[in-house]
Amino acid sequence: MAEKTTLPTTLAESWQERLTKFYLIPEGPFMSKWEQFLVIATVINCIMLPFMAAFQYTEKEAWIVCYFIDLVFLADIYVRFHIAYLQNGFWVVFPKEMAVNYLQSRFFIFDVIANIPIDLIAMGWINKGTTGAQIALTLIRLPKLMRLVKIFMYFSRVEKKLHASFIGQIIKFLVYLMVATNAVACCWFALACNGGIDVDLNCSSSSWVTSIKIAAGEIIDVSSETPEWIKQNLGFLYIRSLYWTVATMTTTGYGDVHAVNDIERMFSILAMLFGIFFYGYISGTIASTLSNLDSRRVGYQQKMTAVIQYLNGRELNKDMQQRVIQYYDYVWERNRGIDAKALFVDLPTTFKSEVAMSLNNSIIEKAAIFRTCSEGFRRMIAISMKLYLFTANEYVVHIGDLGLEMYFITQGRIDIFATDSKRPTSSLIEGGHFGEYCAILDYRHEYDARAVCHTDIYVLTKEEIEAAFIAYPEDKTKVLAETELRYQQHLATKKGRKALQQIDIEEDIILSPVNFSALRRKTSISPGSGYLVADDKLLSANQDFAKKLHSHRTSMQTEYDLIIKSTSHKSILIPENELKVDVESNPVLNSEIISDRRPTNVSG
Repeated sequence: MAEKTTLPTTLAESWQERLTKFYLIPEGPFMSKWEQFLVIATVINCIMLPFMAAFQYTEKEAWIVCYFIDLVFLADIYVRFHIAYLQNGFWVVFPKEMAVNYLQSRFFIFDVIANIPIDLIAMGWINKGTTGAQIALTLIRLPKLMRLVKIFMYFSRVEKKLHASFIGQIIKFLVYLMVATNAVACCWFALACNGGIDVDLNCSSSSWVTSIKIAAGEIIDVSSETPEWIKQNLGFLYIRSLYWTVATMTTTGYGDVHAVNDIERMFSILAMLFGIFFYGYISGTIASTLSNLDSRRVGYQQKMTAVIQYLNGRELNKDMQQRVIQYYDYVWERNRGIDAKALFVDLPTTFKSEVAMSLNNSIIEKAAIFRTCSEGFRRMIAISMKLYLFTANEYVVHIGDLGLEMYFITQGRIDIFATDSKRPTSSLIEGGHFGEYCAILDYRHEYDARAVCHTDIYVLTKEEIEAAFIAYPEDKTKVLAETELRYQQHLATKKGRKALQQIDIEEDIILSPVNFSALRRKTSISPGSGYLVADDKLLSANQDFAKKLHSHRTSMQTEYDLIIKSTSHKSILIPENELKVDVESNPVLNSEIISDRRPTNVSG
């Protein structure tokens, strides 16, 4: 497979130039993480600025956070100068062109305005070091709230992607709720308590803070408290403001915190109207998203209803109806109604084959007949494979059926029944395959194949294999030779298995003092294929014969691997042509310890 090529991350030749000649792909890993970090910084910025201005919060830690966020946005401007852009289908990664592209965009003007250090400029006209100066700076910094646009732009880009997740929608609404609720709560508090720039924070006697019930149940008049008490209980007052905001925007409020003067009443009306539209938009969008997420289920249920109605109309028996319904239930459970066969039909053929190769190469690798084939042949095979689902106890093939497909098991288990016995001859699990002799060599199935449990099988049809053979004749020769070889091995194994079964079920043939030729005719054993079975227990009757038999047993086990048969006595199977013994003249062979059996194929 061709090695995937990527753009170099930098055009620099030294580490000094790396700071100026690097470039970033807009949808690359770094920019994705950077955009997320920028959203977090923007949320903190939009929460802290209103809080500091409304509650006159001027602690040193707050200023450190604010100016750190300013540095982050300045760094963002520098990063924007190094973002590559597409032109006629090619990425432009040259430093000058990237800088000009950013300078000519509307984002550059917005970033400059949002990051003008107006607070630092204003410090030249205010008294430095005083509390009033810090309060003034909190108000002067409020225009930086326009950075909120960064949040809207980020979520707008994310939602344009088809693979945008529902979790992303939830995060977006949570961010909007946090920013909006905090802004309204800060405005609500500022209406009641605002001492001005050069005056200590105090609260109006005719405002919502005149009567507040604290946790202990005591009702206090905040307007009568000192500015020091107010500053020491900013957290308590902030929580009360948030409580009123949420209660008012989501409902009509509970009346425990309510407007007292006309300004507060007007603000309450605006807050309720804003809440109706804002929370209504969020609720409607979430409901629509959930409905779209469930659209596949609705479509699948409609299909199921149509199937059941058709089966009832044709008066199909209940058992077959139940099997059909169970199949569709499993298909839904397995892939949620997604038709895997039609997913990638829109992809270009070459790209589609690469995707199919990535998905199915591990399956093809486990098929020995395809292991030495070329990359192109295997790619053509991979793109032709289709996934089918089989429920428990469903037959994949029946004995005697014309073989038109090859099967690759990816999940579950298949039992093979080569005889009428209820016990399976063998079992295949994940990674197994079958049907190649029929699909490639034009044989009929010599066995039944049944799914033991829910099983996923990739199917390759005879027509698709023939098409690959036409396109790659060299690989056809390899596949045919390998398949024929494995089929002959299969026949030998099958013959040996039948011989073992014959030995297991036949009764012992007791020999009278007759010649071996007559015995061979009696048991229909062709010359040269006869086997002698001698009982170990009675071999002691002739020590010389026992020694000779033992030596033949050793050599035969080396050559044939399997000689011993278990019955009431241990018996040893020996080829007649290897045992150079005269049947009629040997006293042991003329006794009742010899029987004639068919040979065993030990490769099975």
